[in-house]
Amino acid sequence: MEMFLLRYAFQCSVHTIWRERNERKHGKGSQTADALLKFIDKGIRNRISSLRVSGRRRYATAMATWLVTRE
Repeated sequence: MEMFLLRYAFQCSVHTIWRERNERKHGKGSQTADALLKFIDKGIRNRISSLRVSGRRRYATAMATWLVTRE
């Protein structure tokens, strides 16, 4: 479970940095680091929720694990 969360956090972080770079390049304002972290956290929680709804038992404890690691 921890490896899934680590990989997905990395993937979500890279995507968020890429998105921020594109927004800056195309004239939109930059976001604060706190806003980017919030976006990453929300993306990971949304993915975990979608896996839990799909009925995969393997990811049943993913949300609890994610919330514990954030503290």
